[in-house]
Amino acid sequence: MRLLISILGVLLSFVGNASAEVEPVSLSVAKADAWTGERVSVTIELRARGSFSGSASFDLPEIPGALLMKVGNPVVGSKEIEGESWFVQTHGFSLFSQKAGTLTIPSFPVRFQARDDFTGPVQDITAKTKEVSFEIKRPPGSEAVPFLVTTSAYTVEETWDPVPGEKAKVGDVFRRTVVQRAEELTGMALLPTSIDAPEGVRVYPPQVETKDNTERGAFDGERRETLTYLLQKDGTVILPELTYAWWDPESEALKSKTLPAVTIDVAPAAVVLPGGSAGTSRWWWPVLLLAGLVALGLWQRVRIAAALNRFRLFLNPPRKVAARKLRAACRRSDAMAAQAAWSQWLTAIGRDVEIDSELKSAIVEMQRVNFGREVQERWDGAKLSAAFKSYTSSRNEISANLLNSSLPPLNNPAINTK
Repeated sequence: MRLLISILGVLLSFVGNASAEVEPVSLSVAKADAWTGERVSVTIELRARGSFSGSASFDLPEIPGALLMKVGNPVVGSKEIEGESWFVQTHGFSLFSQKAGTLTIPSFPVRFQARDDFTGPVQDITAKTKEVSFEIKRPPGSEAVPFLVTTSAYTVEETWDPVPGEKAKVGDVFRRTVVQRAEELTGMALLPTSIDAPEGVRVYPPQVETKDNTERGAFDGERRETLTYLLQKDGTVILPELTYAWWDPESEALKSKTLPAVTIDVAPAAVVLPGGSAGTSRWWWPVLLLAGLVALGLWQRVRIAAALNRFRLFLNPPRKVAARKLRAACRRSDAMAAQAAWSQWLTAIGRDVEIDSELKSAIVEMQRVNFGREVQERWDGAKLSAAFKSYTSSRNEISANLLNSSLPPLNNPAINTK
């Protein structure tokens, strides 16, 4: 009896192993909990019996209060799973959250291509990740900080152009460039700079540049913003201080740095009339004329803008602009840019236009490169450029013939001029 039970156990174990299914996609999170603003490593593993082909695509979900982004390049290797060897392609992602509590990465689709074995045909594989949840903790004492980043190495610095001094006047412009750098963070996850300003100062939306360094295992982010202040009113103005806070997970301390406020005394804009005093200067009339033209331009600015726009469209109608873009893309052999320009040209002239076989063949060849599944060689735009030039030339010639045939001759013998 014991022998029979042992045999049945072995058979059941074998059947269980044989029927076990290996998921083609696996998602895992490096930590069970993380701090607010901390980088959390997310790994997606693709599995196949044979080698991979092409690039995988991920329909990344929108997660409220969080940023999920892909980092680095995939790593391909092999792995023993359920007693069998599988090809494995590993993709890295980073997640940053400003919302405390339970964070859930919902299930989302992943698409890739692979062979069933070493020599089999390439198969399209679509699978979904499993939903994964973990905890985001708010650092103690940081409740009053609306935007918090977590890093053990953080710096922030600023430069001014020009440097604010004692002398300034209405109309002067100052540019304030703020640069933040942090380890284990992407530049997109750093604090956006405040654009608050006192009355009499106009602040233009900042120019933002972000970049990340992920070489040789490093992960450092930088955010560079340039704020432009325009002084619009005389008097004393104070450009506000800027405070940046971060949580240091190594020392478990909340830290901050403040860029100081700047005080500027603004004088009224000086008006200098060339040639002497206002009562005797002969230069008054050009100044008055210029002021009148400026006032007229401001009063009729809507009509002037509309007229200039109509003149611009007359000189550069959409079909001509699209045609120039198409020819330029063909010269660069840029298939995607050529596709976009071709679509703009069709929209400008009407999509019901008939094209000849030569142009149709060139368009199909371009679209096969852009949208075909197989990897194509570099596209040469010379064929499409020549076909498009031939087609538009013949089209213009037909239009000219129709125009000439519809006009009566200047010296029509049938018209009696007596």
